[in-house]
Amino acid sequence: MLLQLNARSEELSVSRKPTVLLQGEGKLELAPHGLGNIYAPDVLYENGLYRMWYGGQGKDGHDRILYAESHDGIKWVRKGLAIEDINANHVNDPSVVKVNGIYFLYYTRAEVGVIDKIYVATSKNGIRWEKKGPAVVPGDKWDSLLVGRPSVLYEEGGFKMWYDGRKDLPIGALSENVPQSKNSRRSIGFATSQDGLVWSKHPTPVFENNAGGIDVKRFGSKLYMAYESHSGTRIAVGNDGIHWRDRGVKISKSGKSIDKYGHVTPFLLNLPEKKRVIVYFGAASKSTWNYNCIASVRLTLDELRQFDLKPK
Repeated sequence: MLLQLNARSEELSVSRKPTVLLQGEGKLELAPHGLGNIYAPDVLYENGLYRMWYGGQGKDGHDRILYAESHDGIKWVRKGLAIEDINANHVNDPSVVKVNGIYFLYYTRAEVGVIDKIYVATSKNGIRWEKKGPAVVPGDKWDSLLVGRPSVLYEEGGFKMWYDGRKDLPIGALSENVPQSKNSRRSIGFATSQDGLVWSKHPTPVFENNAGGIDVKRFGSKLYMAYESHSGTRIAVGNDGIHWRDRGVKISKSGKSIDKYGHVTPFLLNLPEKKRVIVYFGAASKSTWNYNCIASVRLTLDELRQFDLKPK
């Protein structure tokens, strides 16, 4: 069956073999281990063209944002580098929105280690980008160490951003001179902006459950948040972007080696004219989450909406 009932949790979920779209190749994607590490896909569908910005870890160990195009959503042609920063260790996790003919690209940047901040760049064509600097930076409480992995919507005349943050890292994390805790958890924050450059943060997290690597999309009157996990893509549902209901694992692992260890940085592409939703994600083939390829699963709108019908 396509829609399955989990006997332990009594939750509806979709189990389907993912379609592999891109596997790491070349010096910008092969990672130090040489087997490839690409993930964090973000896709716009414009005038019959699928446009993907995604993260790649190079053989030098550093991450960059790359760009690819497709006419059918399955066969992709790499178009090269979108954003890199020779002064940063990590540039990844793109979120792209187009507003009044201008593309805004929000991304995670870590100058050293994994101490992330959220930056923004703008473009007239989605290919050549002008860096604008920091958009959202760590605060003084729950997100005092790092903020990253943004997801941005533009609606009702303003920008809305969801992101994950931390005040410390788990014990044993490979990052020096930062607070660590056995109770370290990620939380999801929320921020708003009128111009896409200057942001105001909600004072407290809007979602917990150690969620991160999120993407938020509106389907009708409701917002759906997809977030990463070792079990697959999880879903939360809300109305206002601040109050959310966790619906659990909704796009489960396929049972194949390609995503044996879960889904990394999922992304929801709404294609209302096709009555379809495409769920993109980094498919994790190793427990370390640094051997990823980019894959997708296609759903109908009705399948997605069923995730909000079962009480939890």
